[in-house]
Amino acid sequence: MATVQIQKSGGQPWGFRLAGGRDFNVPLQVKKVESGSPAAGVLAPGDSIIGIGNSDARGMTHMQAHQTIRGSGNYLQLTVVKGHGGMDRLSSIKPKGPVKFSPWKAQSAQ
Repeated sequence: MATVQIQKSGGQPWGFRLAGGRDFNVPLQVKKVESGSPAAGVLAPGDSIIGIGNSDARGMTHMQAHQTIRGSGNYLQLTVVKGHGGMDRLSSIKPKGPVKFSPWKAQSAQ
């Protein structure tokens, strides 16, 4: 477990994509980090986020975590568990098998 700080300026994005949350039954994790962003070199895909600022993030929904991060201003403190463990579980929230509906098929049928 580590506490990391990320700082940004103005309207610059943090540069990482969040996945999971209580509503997905998957722990909050970093899914992607943009190179050259404030999060680059601090976070890595697969890091589990267990705290945002002074809040315990383990029971947060995805949207609660997202809003807490957005509301942090230009300084973000995260408590993370480093590592790639659990990223396989994120695939469970993606559809498996053939897509049963495609807007392109629906348009061509008209």
